[in-house]
Amino acid sequence: MRRKKHKQTRRATNYYRINYGFHEPYKVLLDGNFIHATKAINMSDLATHLPKLLGGTCKLYTTKCVTQELFGMGGDFRSSALAARGFQLHKCQHHGGGGGGGGEEDAEEEAGEGEEGGGKKRAKKSKGCVAAADCIRAAIGNRNEQHWFVATQDSALRRALGQIPGCPLVFATVNGVHLETPSEVTKQKAKRDEEATRALPRHERAAEPMLAEAALAELRREGRAAQGPGPSTSARFRRNKAKGPNPLASKKKVKKPAPAQAQAQAGKAGKGGGEAAGAEGGGKAAPGGGKKRAAESAGGGDGGAAAAEAERRRKRKRVKQAGAAGGGEE
Repeated sequence: MRRKKHKQTRRATNYYRINYGFHEPYKVLLDGNFIHATKAINMSDLATHLPKLLGGTCKLYTTKCVTQELFGMGGDFRSSALAARGFQLHKCQHHGGGGGGGGEEDAEEEAGEGEEGGGKKRAKKSKGCVAAADCIRAAIGNRNEQHWFVATQDSALRRALGQIPGCPLVFATVNGVHLETPSEVTKQKAKRDEEATRALPRHERAAEPMLAEAALAELRREGRAAQGPGPSTSARFRRNKAKGPNPLASKKKVKKPAPAQAQAQAGKAGKGGGEAAGAEGGGKAAPGGGKKRAAESAGGGDGGAAAAEAERRRKRKRVKQAGAAGGGEE
């Protein structure tokens, strides 16, 4: 079954970052069987695959003991042993030398290649070297203080390292390289550390007997007595409610005159216009004009305006007639 690893690996990496202080560049300690297994599945470019798996830059390490073990396993592991030389060398406590490979293995390889019959090359172990599993176990220690990622195919070594809190393990399958989920020991250690950070500090725990219920009640009474009567808290919060429309947003009403008042005002206007026209006309007005104006003005309402218009027409006619008569006499 194909393993869905991307989200699971990302969560595991973040878990180690948050709870155990892992940071980039990640340090990966490679076992010889892991190097051989990745070469068998055509994933020998670990400098590309491991950073992609862990989501950050990585530094790949191996030890002198791992290299010696690969050379001692025969010609089938020769390419893996040469590949192990290409990684950085972690100076383990079993071998005091440094460097990236060592000249002793080169001399032994040349001697083995020169042997007649093509028999298996036998690598002579250096003094102080141990098995690769024991070397890796010693490099990790009891707490993995150097924040190593361990890449191995050894199931016994993986079970042993799983009992060490904060030790992430990488392994390979036919589907690629994978990161194991944190073990129960790792989760319990992180949980205990989190509870310890939430607990009371030592100086507060020392003062805990002073914080008994009776002592706290006495302190509260003394505090209230020192403060005196405080402000009343019985006032309730009153919500402001809208009491009416906004006077600035409403248009003022315009009062309309009553019908009777409008008719009276129109009659007065007509009567005043008729009197003014009679005064301008003088004594030349027709004898029956006064009665007609009185009757028309008495009509009120709409008749007053019509009467005023008729009076103005008659006035203009009389003025014309008077002008024509004056011209003939001359």
